[in-house]
Formats: sequence, structure tokens, C-alpha cells
Amino acid sequence: MTQKNIEDFKCPICNKKDILYNGWNQNKQIYYCKNCKKRFERHELKNNNYNPSIIINAISYFNIGNSLNDVVQLIDKKYKTKVTTNLIYSWIGDYYKICNYKKIRAYILKNYNGGIIDAFSYNHNDCNYNFMFHKPKLKILCDNHPKLLDYITKMKELYPKNFFEKGRKHSNLNLDINFRKEGKYNQACRLADFSLKACDKNTEKRKFVENFMLINDSSTVACEVPVWFWEKYLDVGICGHIDILQIRKGNIYVLEYSSNDSKNKEENIASKLFLYASGLSFRTSIPLMKFRCAWFDQNNYYEFSPWEQNFSVKFRNKLYFRKI
Repeated sequence: MTQKNIEDFKCPICNKKDILYNGWNQNKQIYYCKNCKKRFERHELKNNNYNPSIIINAISYFNIGNSLNDVVQLIDKKYKTKVTTNLIYSWIGDYYKICNYKKIRAYILKNYNGGIIDAFSYNHNDCNYNFMFHKPKLKILCDNHPKLLDYITKMKELYPKNFFEKGRKHSNLNLDINFRKEGKYNQACRLADFSLKACDKNTEKRKFVENFMLINDSSTVACEVPVWFWEKYLDVGICGHIDILQIRKGNIYVLEYSSNDSKNKEENIASKLFLYASGLSFRTSIPLMKFRCAWFDQNNYYEFSPWEQNFSVKFRNKLYFRKI
């Protein structure tokens, strides 16, 4: 790549062109943005003569249960663009490692009837949230967590509207957590990076990532999951929602997509994720040691174990501690 090439694309984080080469990672060129001071890889779609939205939506249409012929018709209707079943199948193969739901798609279509996604909307702090869960994935991955399966599938019945109207929002109760995060680039980053190529508005990034992961990732089981519990040590009600819920190797992952990793934001996110993992542990009787908390964007993934964290919090003029 020549110097001219590096001036021809923008930073995917801040959308500026002030970019430098910054080494290599596993044979991939790494770039550095002088404006936002972030490192990133440059990802380009194959078959890029097509709008990325067409490719991404075609894969999602297929993984939601449509046949290749159905996907052709849906793309034609939405984008007024003619594609073939062979082209769509090639896209599915090209991005198989990112959209790994394909490895269980045939099994799910064979063994599960009816709609794949279930959802309902709820209101919290004057904002509407769309709780969604993938029914077949949930049943498969919750084999050892039946109470989590009940909690999610019966959410419409369990959801405590009055508690969310009166409950304390997490942001009013920030814990001073000495979290030990592990930073890396993983599948969540790849999914976010790929899905956001179809997103034109910053305000819709979170929704794009959540919806895409629920449909195309093999371990994501639910999004915008309501959580509520009474913190007995502080004598206060806490409620909120989990952006993305995954089950991997028997562990429950409480995830948040966040594109701002400043120190203050990190502490706020860690506090929120810890509280939500604690709440879900209480609601499902699953030990907290089975949970992991993480936040991520297109370039970084940070994870910590809520069970291993010490924290303190000042509330109602009292200082509370939790030490492992």
C-alpha cells in the first residue's frame, strides 16, 4: 500500500483521515489515528462492488431461516438489486468465520419449528427497549442452566413494570471496582466491525451490533435483557438491561457494546456490568463464578470476572466494601 492509499480512507472510529502505519498483527496491517489516538485494522468486504448493506442483510436473511431463493426476493424488494442464489451462497462462505451461526443453522431448522426470534418492548427511564431472544439457541445452550431458560422465556410474565418505574438506575450507584480486565481482539470485535459496515448513523450502532449478533453469532442468545434485584447490603432496588447475553463453554457472558473506552467510562461500565451480572445470578440461582463481564467495540474487547472483584461504594453517607 502506498502513502497515497493511506490518505484515501478514514479512521473507522472518528471518521478523520490523519492516519499512520502502526505495525502488524498476525500478518495484518495495523493503523494509528493521530486524531482519536486509536489503533485499528482496515477491513474491506469481498465483492465490494455491492453495497455492504446488501451483503450483510443477505447473510442475516439466510441465517434467520429463509431459503436462498427467498433471500434473492427479499434483496430485490428492499434494494431493487438483482442477485443470484450462487452469489448469496458465496457471501455466506466468504464470511463464515465471522457469521458462525451457519454451523448450527441446519440443525435448528430441522429440529425447531416456528419463529426463531421472540421479542417484546418495555420502557425504562422514558426510553423504549426491545428485548429479544433466539429461541433455539437458548434451548441448546441453556441445557445446564434451566433457570436462565425460564427467566428469559417467561420475561413477558415476570417483567416488573412498577419496579422499573421506581427502581434505582445503575448510573446513580457507581461502584469503585478494582477490576482486572483482559484486553484482546476477538469474535465480538469482528462481528461488530462487520455489522457496522451497514450502519450509517452513530445513534444506531448499538442496535445494529445487537441485532446482527443475535442472528449471526452462535453464542449470542438475547439482547436488551431486563434485570432487577434488591441489593440487600445497600437496601436499594437496582434495575437495568443487559445489552448482549452470551453462553460460551458453560459460562454466562454479560456484554456491552461501547465505542468509548476512556478511564471514567471504563469504571462506569465495569460497575454496571458487575451489578447486572450479580442481579442475573440472583434471579437465576446461577453462581456468580459462572459469569463473565465484558465490553467491546470494533477494535478491542475487555473482560473481567465479577466473582474475583473487590469493590467499595459510598451510598447514603456510608461506605460499603466487598473483598474476596
